[in-house]
Amino acid sequence: MNSKITLVLVLLGLISFINAVEYRPVVVLHGITTDNTPMELLVKWIEEALPNTYVVNMEIGNGKIDSIFMHMEDQVEEYAAKVAADPKLANGFNAIGFSQGTLVTRGYIQKYNNPPVYNYISWNGPQSGQFGTPFVNIKWIDKVLGTTPYAEWAQNTFSCAQYWKDPYKLEKYLEVSQFLADLNNEREVKNPIYRERITSLNAFVMSYSTEDSTIVPKESGWFGFYANDTQSAIVPLEQQPQYTEDWIGLRTLDERGALIKFTTDCVHKDHPSADACKPYFTNFTLPWLSEPL
Repeated sequence: MNSKITLVLVLLGLISFINAVEYRPVVVLHGITTDNTPMELLVKWIEEALPNTYVVNMEIGNGKIDSIFMHMEDQVEEYAAKVAADPKLANGFNAIGFSQGTLVTRGYIQKYNNPPVYNYISWNGPQSGQFGTPFVNIKWIDKVLGTTPYAEWAQNTFSCAQYWKDPYKLEKYLEVSQFLADLNNEREVKNPIYRERITSLNAFVMSYSTEDSTIVPKESGWFGFYANDTQSAIVPLEQQPQYTEDWIGLRTLDERGALIKFTTDCVHKDHPSADACKPYFTNFTLPWLSEPL
Protein backbone atom coordinates (compact mmCIF):
# COMPACT_ATOMS: atom_id res chain seq x y z
CA MET A 1 0.00 0.00 0.00
CA ASN A 2 2.78 2.40 0.96
CA SER A 3 4.54 1.73 -2.33
CA LYS A 4 1.38 2.63 -4.27
CA ILE A 5 1.01 5.86 -2.33
CA THR A 6 4.65 6.65 -2.97
CA LEU A 7 4.21 6.03 -6.70
CA VAL A 8 1.17 8.29 -6.83
CA LEU A 9 3.06 11.04 -5.02
CA VAL A 10 6.00 10.69 -7.39
CA LEU A 11 3.72 10.92 -10.42
CA LEU A 12 1.93 13.95 -8.99
CA GLY A 13 5.27 15.56 -8.31
CA LEU A 14 6.42 14.84 -11.85
CA ILE A 15 3.25 16.35 -13.31
CA SER A 16 3.70 19.43 -11.14
CA PHE A 17 7.31 19.74 -12.32
CA ILE A 18 6.32 19.47 -15.98
CA ASN A 19 3.61 22.08 -15.54
CA ALA A 20 6.10 24.35 -13.76
CA VAL A 21 8.62 24.34 -16.62
CA GLU A 22 8.68 27.69 -18.40
CA TYR A 23 9.60 28.27 -22.02
CA ARG A 24 10.33 31.42 -23.93
CA PRO A 25 7.29 33.09 -25.41
CA VAL A 26 6.77 32.63 -29.14
CA VAL A 27 5.61 35.17 -31.71
CA VAL A 28 4.35 33.82 -35.04
CA LEU A 29 3.59 35.90 -38.13
CA HIS A 30 1.55 34.99 -41.21
CA GLY A 31 2.33 35.61 -44.86
CA ILE A 32 0.90 37.77 -47.64
CA THR A 33 -2.81 37.78 -48.68
CA THR A 34 -3.97 36.31 -45.37
CA ASP A 35 -4.74 37.30 -41.82
CA ASN A 36 -3.45 35.29 -38.86
CA THR A 37 -6.14 32.59 -39.13
CA PRO A 38 -3.95 30.08 -41.05
CA MET A 39 -1.43 30.21 -38.22
CA GLU A 40 -3.89 28.95 -35.60
CA LEU A 41 -2.97 25.29 -36.12
CA LEU A 42 0.71 26.12 -35.60
CA VAL A 43 -0.20 27.89 -32.37
CA LYS A 44 -2.11 24.77 -31.30
CA TRP A 45 0.91 22.56 -32.05
CA ILE A 46 3.12 24.78 -29.90
CA GLU A 47 0.66 24.91 -27.00
CA GLU A 48 0.15 21.14 -27.05
CA ALA A 49 3.88 20.40 -27.12
CA LEU A 50 4.89 23.08 -24.62
CA PRO A 51 2.05 23.62 -22.13
CA ASN A 52 1.70 27.08 -20.62
CA THR A 53 3.86 28.67 -23.31
CA TYR A 54 2.78 32.20 -24.15
CA VAL A 55 2.16 32.38 -27.91
CA VAL A 56 1.30 35.52 -29.86
CA ASN A 57 -0.38 34.97 -33.22
CA MET A 58 0.60 38.35 -34.65
CA GLU A 59 -1.51 40.21 -37.17
CA ILE A 60 -0.28 43.34 -38.90
CA GLY A 61 -2.92 45.97 -39.59
CA ASN A 62 -6.11 44.34 -40.81
CA GLY A 63 -4.34 41.23 -42.10
CA LYS A 64 -5.27 40.39 -45.67
CA ILE A 65 -5.42 43.88 -47.17
CA ASP A 66 -2.53 45.39 -45.26
CA SER A 67 -0.34 42.37 -45.94
CA ILE A 68 -0.46 43.46 -49.60
CA PHE A 69 -0.71 47.25 -49.42
CA MET A 70 1.10 48.26 -46.22
CA HIS A 71 4.72 49.21 -46.82
CA MET A 72 7.13 46.59 -45.50
CA GLU A 73 8.88 49.17 -43.33
CA ASP A 74 5.53 50.06 -41.77
CA GLN A 75 4.79 46.39 -41.16
CA VAL A 76 8.13 46.03 -39.39
CA GLU A 77 7.41 49.14 -37.34
CA GLU A 78 4.01 47.80 -36.27
CA TYR A 79 5.55 44.43 -35.33
CA ALA A 80 8.09 46.29 -33.19
CA ALA A 81 5.43 48.40 -31.51
CA LYS A 82 3.28 45.39 -30.66
CA VAL A 83 6.04 43.31 -29.12
CA ALA A 84 7.40 46.31 -27.20
CA ALA A 85 3.95 46.93 -25.73
CA ASP A 86 3.53 43.35 -24.50
CA PRO A 87 5.02 42.93 -20.99
CA LYS A 88 5.08 39.15 -21.38
CA LEU A 89 7.68 39.55 -24.15
CA ALA A 90 9.90 41.96 -22.25
CA ASN A 91 12.67 39.42 -21.65
CA GLY A 92 12.76 38.20 -25.23
CA PHE A 93 11.06 35.56 -27.34
CA ASN A 94 11.41 33.02 -30.12
CA ALA A 95 10.05 34.16 -33.49
CA ILE A 96 8.53 32.17 -36.35
CA GLY A 97 7.76 33.85 -39.64
CA PHE A 98 6.00 32.29 -42.61
CA SER A 99 6.39 33.48 -46.22
CA GLN A 100 6.36 37.30 -46.28
CA GLY A 101 6.21 37.17 -42.49
CA THR A 102 9.80 35.89 -42.47
CA LEU A 103 10.98 39.22 -43.89
CA VAL A 104 8.89 41.32 -41.52
CA THR A 105 10.28 39.31 -38.62
CA ARG A 106 13.87 39.63 -39.84
CA GLY A 107 13.28 43.33 -40.40
CA TYR A 108 12.32 43.60 -36.73
CA ILE A 109 15.47 41.76 -35.66
CA GLN A 110 17.82 43.88 -37.75
CA LYS A 111 16.15 47.25 -37.15
CA TYR A 112 14.83 46.95 -33.56
CA ASN A 113 15.35 43.69 -31.67
CA ASN A 114 14.18 45.16 -28.39
CA PRO A 115 12.96 42.95 -26.79
CA PRO A 116 15.40 40.52 -28.36
CA VAL A 117 14.67 37.46 -30.47
CA TYR A 118 16.43 34.32 -29.21
CA ASN A 119 15.78 31.85 -32.04
CA TYR A 120 14.52 33.07 -35.41
CA ILE A 121 12.71 30.43 -37.47
CA SER A 122 12.00 31.23 -41.11
CA TRP A 123 9.46 29.04 -42.88
CA ASN A 124 9.65 29.27 -46.67
CA GLY A 125 10.38 32.96 -46.99
CA PRO A 126 11.72 35.00 -49.93
CA GLN A 127 14.92 35.75 -48.03
CA SER A 128 16.88 36.56 -51.20
CA GLY A 129 13.88 37.96 -53.03
CA GLN A 130 10.96 36.86 -55.17
CA PHE A 131 10.87 36.59 -58.97
CA GLY A 132 7.89 34.67 -60.25
CA THR A 133 4.16 34.96 -60.78
CA PRO A 134 1.48 34.13 -59.94
CA PHE A 135 2.54 35.19 -56.47
CA VAL A 136 -0.36 36.96 -54.79
CA ASN A 137 -2.92 35.31 -57.13
CA ILE A 138 -4.59 38.64 -57.85
CA LYS A 139 -4.29 39.03 -61.60
CA TRP A 140 -3.72 42.76 -61.86
CA ILE A 141 -1.12 42.78 -59.07
CA ASP A 142 0.71 39.83 -60.55
CA LYS A 143 0.69 41.69 -63.88
CA VAL A 144 2.35 44.69 -62.23
CA LEU A 145 4.98 42.45 -60.64
CA GLY A 146 5.67 40.87 -64.00
CA THR A 147 5.99 44.17 -65.86
CA THR A 148 6.68 47.30 -63.78
CA PRO A 149 7.60 46.31 -60.19
CA TYR A 150 10.33 48.96 -60.02
CA ALA A 151 8.11 51.88 -60.97
CA GLU A 152 7.98 54.32 -58.07
CA TRP A 153 4.22 53.98 -57.72
CA ALA A 154 4.50 50.17 -57.55
CA GLN A 155 7.24 50.34 -54.92
CA ASN A 156 5.08 52.72 -52.91
CA THR A 157 1.96 50.56 -53.24
CA PHE A 158 2.76 46.85 -52.95
CA SER A 159 4.68 45.16 -50.16
CA CYS A 160 5.77 42.38 -52.52
CA ALA A 161 7.29 44.86 -54.98
CA GLN A 162 9.66 45.90 -52.21
CA TYR A 163 11.32 42.48 -52.20
CA TRP A 164 10.92 41.76 -55.91
CA LYS A 165 14.35 40.89 -57.30
CA ASP A 166 14.72 40.63 -61.08
CA PRO A 167 17.96 38.79 -61.98
CA TYR A 168 17.92 40.59 -65.34
CA LYS A 169 17.63 44.04 -63.72
CA LEU A 170 19.82 43.85 -60.63
CA GLU A 171 21.14 47.39 -60.99
CA LYS A 172 17.59 48.72 -61.02
CA TYR A 173 16.71 46.54 -58.03
CA LEU A 174 19.63 47.93 -56.05
CA GLU A 175 18.67 51.44 -57.05
CA VAL A 176 14.98 51.45 -56.21
CA SER A 177 14.13 48.53 -53.89
CA GLN A 178 12.45 50.07 -50.88
CA PHE A 179 13.08 47.18 -48.52
CA LEU A 180 15.04 44.04 -49.39
CA ALA A 181 18.16 45.59 -50.91
CA ASP A 182 18.64 47.49 -47.65
CA LEU A 183 17.67 44.59 -45.39
CA ASN A 184 20.17 42.27 -47.08
CA ASN A 185 22.93 44.91 -46.98
CA GLU A 186 23.34 44.57 -50.74
CA ARG A 187 24.18 48.20 -51.44
CA GLU A 188 27.71 49.55 -51.35
CA VAL A 189 27.28 51.23 -47.97
CA LYS A 190 26.57 48.55 -45.36
CA ASN A 191 24.74 48.93 -42.07
CA PRO A 192 26.91 47.22 -39.42
CA ILE A 193 23.99 47.10 -36.97
CA TYR A 194 22.25 44.54 -39.19
CA ARG A 195 25.17 42.15 -38.88
CA GLU A 196 25.47 42.78 -35.15
CA ARG A 197 21.84 41.95 -34.51
CA ILE A 198 21.69 38.85 -36.70
CA THR A 199 24.81 37.46 -35.01
CA SER A 200 23.19 38.07 -31.61
CA LEU A 201 20.70 35.28 -32.39
CA ASN A 202 21.14 31.95 -30.67
CA ALA A 203 20.05 30.29 -33.92
CA PHE A 204 18.65 31.19 -37.33
CA VAL A 205 16.60 28.25 -38.65
CA MET A 206 15.42 28.41 -42.25
CA SER A 207 13.49 26.19 -44.63
CA TYR A 208 12.28 25.87 -48.16
CA SER A 209 9.94 23.35 -49.76
CA THR A 210 10.87 21.20 -52.73
CA GLU A 211 7.19 21.50 -53.75
CA ASP A 212 6.93 25.28 -53.41
CA SER A 213 5.57 27.03 -56.50
CA THR A 214 4.76 30.29 -54.69
CA ILE A 215 8.21 31.41 -53.53
CA VAL A 216 10.29 31.65 -56.71
CA PRO A 217 12.95 30.51 -56.70
CA LYS A 218 12.07 28.20 -53.83
CA GLU A 219 15.74 28.18 -52.76
CA SER A 220 15.28 31.80 -51.70
CA GLY A 221 14.15 30.28 -48.41
CA TRP A 222 17.83 29.39 -47.89
CA PHE A 223 19.06 32.69 -49.38
CA GLY A 224 19.75 31.00 -52.71
CA PHE A 225 18.91 32.95 -55.84
CA TYR A 226 19.23 33.02 -59.60
CA ALA A 227 22.60 33.79 -61.12
CA ASN A 228 22.76 37.18 -62.82
CA ASP A 229 20.88 37.40 -66.12
CA THR A 230 19.44 33.90 -65.98
CA GLN A 231 16.72 31.75 -64.49
CA SER A 232 18.47 28.50 -65.31
CA ALA A 233 21.02 28.44 -62.47
CA ILE A 234 20.72 28.91 -58.72
CA VAL A 235 23.64 30.32 -56.76
CA PRO A 236 23.58 28.89 -53.21
CA LEU A 237 24.13 31.21 -50.29
CA GLU A 238 27.65 29.94 -49.61
CA GLN A 239 28.80 31.06 -53.07
CA GLN A 240 27.41 34.59 -52.78
CA PRO A 241 29.10 37.74 -51.42
CA GLN A 242 26.21 37.82 -48.93
CA TYR A 243 27.97 34.88 -47.27
CA THR A 244 31.65 35.25 -48.20
CA GLU A 245 31.71 38.91 -47.15
CA ASP A 246 29.29 38.27 -44.27
CA TRP A 247 27.04 41.21 -45.08
CA ILE A 248 24.45 40.44 -42.39
CA GLY A 249 26.32 37.84 -40.34
CA LEU A 250 25.12 34.59 -41.90
CA ARG A 251 28.64 33.22 -42.28
CA THR A 252 29.37 34.02 -38.65
CA LEU A 253 26.26 32.13 -37.57
CA ASP A 254 27.17 29.21 -39.83
CA GLU A 255 30.70 28.97 -38.48
CA ARG A 256 29.40 28.54 -34.96
CA GLY A 257 26.75 26.02 -36.03
CA ALA A 258 23.86 28.42 -35.55
CA LEU A 259 22.61 28.63 -39.16
CA ILE A 260 20.26 25.67 -39.49
CA LYS A 261 18.61 24.52 -42.73
CA PHE A 262 15.87 22.05 -43.51
CA THR A 263 13.57 21.25 -46.42
CA THR A 264 9.96 20.10 -46.60
CA ASP A 265 7.74 18.60 -49.27
CA CYS A 266 4.55 20.48 -48.37
CA VAL A 267 2.98 22.92 -50.80
CA HIS A 268 3.50 26.51 -49.75
CA LYS A 269 0.17 27.40 -48.16
CA ASP A 270 -0.05 24.17 -46.14
CA HIS A 271 2.98 24.72 -43.93
CA PRO A 272 1.32 26.33 -40.91
CA SER A 273 -2.16 24.97 -41.51
CA ALA A 274 -2.14 21.29 -42.49
CA ASP A 275 -1.58 18.29 -40.22
CA ALA A 276 0.45 16.64 -42.98
CA CYS A 277 3.15 19.26 -42.36
CA LYS A 278 3.27 18.73 -38.59
CA PRO A 279 6.31 16.38 -38.73
CA TYR A 280 8.40 19.28 -40.01
CA PHE A 281 7.29 21.35 -37.04
CA THR A 282 8.03 18.50 -34.64
CA ASN A 283 11.43 17.63 -36.06
CA PHE A 284 12.85 20.98 -37.13
CA THR A 285 11.04 23.75 -35.25
CA LEU A 286 9.96 22.41 -31.87
CA PRO A 287 13.54 21.66 -30.71
CA TRP A 288 14.31 25.39 -31.00
CA LEU A 289 11.30 26.34 -28.90
CA SER A 290 11.69 23.79 -26.12
CA GLU A 291 14.72 25.05 -24.21
CA PRO A 292 13.48 25.81 -20.68
CA LEU A 293 14.11 29.21 -19.18
